[in-house]
This record gives sequence, C-alpha cells and structure tokens, in this order.
Amino acid sequence: MANVTPGYTFTGTTDPITYTKLNLLGQPTVAIGNDEVTSSMIASSITLESPSVTSGLTVTSGGITVTAGGATVTAGGLTVTAGGLTVSANGASVAGGLTVSTGGATISAGGITLGASTPINMAATTESFGGTIALTFGAEKGNTRLIPCSSNTAATINVATVPSAGYLLILRFSTDATASNAITFGTNFKDTGTYNLNSANHWYTATFVSDGQYLIEVCRSGSAS
Repeated sequence: MANVTPGYTFTGTTDPITYTKLNLLGQPTVAIGNDEVTSSMIASSITLESPSVTSGLTVTSGGITVTAGGATVTAGGLTVTAGGLTVSANGASVAGGLTVSTGGATISAGGITLGASTPINMAATTESFGGTIALTFGAEKGNTRLIPCSSNTAATINVATVPSAGYLLILRFSTDATASNAITFGTNFKDTGTYNLNSANHWYTATFVSDGQYLIEVCRSGSAS
C-alpha cells in the first residue's frame, strides 16, 4: 500500500483520500512498493534517475541510445534484438557480455576495448555479379565479399563511399567453367591494374585497406584450386 510522507499512512483501498491526510502543504513524497507498479502505470519516454539493472536488460525494438554517462550492465549481460545499440559518449561497459542480433552496434566515441584472448569474428556476404558491382558498407555486410563470376563477363567494382581509415576489404572471386573474367576497380580504388581471372573453376582474392580517402590494394592472389 502506498504511503504519504509526512502525514498519513493509508490502511486500505477503502481508506478515503482527504486534504488533511495528503498534507499537500508539506510537499508529500509517495513511496510505492515494487508489487504495486504495473506496466500500464508506466508512461512512455520516462526519465529514471540512477536506474540499476541487476538481471539483464532486453530491448525488443527501437534499440538503446546512450548520449552521456555511458551504460553499465553488471549482471545478466545486455541483449538487443532489433534497432541496434548506439553509444555516443563515454562508451558502454558490459560485464556480462553484449549480444546484438539485428541492427549492429555503433560506437561513435570511446571506442571498443577487447580483453586478452578475445577473438574478432569477421563476416562475409555474397555480392551479385554483373558488369558493375557497387559495394556498400555497414555492420550487416562484413568486410569479406564473395563474388561468384559468371561466363567470361567483365566487371567493374565501385564504392560510393570509402570506409574509415584502417578498414580491411577482402574480395574473393570464384570463376565458373568459362572463366576469363576481367575485373577492374573504380576511381575510389588505388589498384595495380586489371585483375584477370583466367582459370576456370578457381578462386581469386584481392585485399585492400582504406586510408579514409581510397581503398588501396595490399595484395592479390593467383588462381587457387
């Protein structure tokens, strides 16, 4: 049962509320027990002062945005199933692990610190082959692109926006029974020339690293069978 301090302790649901009992001139503070709060009583867009999450936090849509002060989860980890997680200042500290299954995670300040023996799992996605292949970048795409070439069609690889400096791009091509694919790279690349994929049913790999302005070729392989 809710209490009003200072002034009066309510004894039940039939106890009438009066001006005297509320003692409004005393600026009463209402204390509500945990079992007296339901989800229907909680308004949207509420502001909580120093909330504590002890058994994990699950966000099913909309994601979580932390603009200042960071986010600390001490137990249970943090699971974000849709909308991603954005931390714009002071970083996020998660003692129980962080799982982001949809939407990715964007850290604009504070960076990410990995402890010893922490692996980084890189993702690969398949790009549709054609005369022009336009690459885009995002958390869902991964830094390895699998490009299955068809017939002896030539192709040009383009990027509209170069990813940030240090980004590593791996292009893995596979040829079919015809092969003879000539691969060229657009103006945002600095490359060593046309990549000729002449062997049928083989695999080729070209690696680039970004300097923030261009994707610069590091190496390219011969045919692998």
